[in-house]
Amino acid sequence: MQSCDTHELHELLDSVPDTRDVIVRRADAEDLAQAIWEAARDDALDAWTRWARRPGVGPWAAYLAARDREDAAVAALRSAVVA
Repeated sequence: MQSCDTHELHELLDSVPDTRDVIVRRADAEDLAQAIWEAARDDALDAWTRWARRPGVGPWAAYLAARDREDAAVAALRSAVVA
C-alpha cells in the first residue's frame, strides 16, 4: 500500500463528493432525527469509554469529534422539533 502525506490525503478527501447520506444503526427508528442523535450519543459514549481506558491524544481527539457530531445532532433534533 502506498502512503501519502497529510496534504495529499486532504486533497483526496476533498475530491470525494458529499452524498449527504446518513448511516443510522437503528433500522427500526420512526423518527430519523431522534435516531441520528441516539447514534451520535452512543458513539460519543463509546469514544469516552475508550479514552478513559487508554488515555491519549488519539482517543481524546476521537471523543471530541464524536461529541461534536452529537452536538450537531442535538441541534438538528431541536430544529426538527421546532419546525
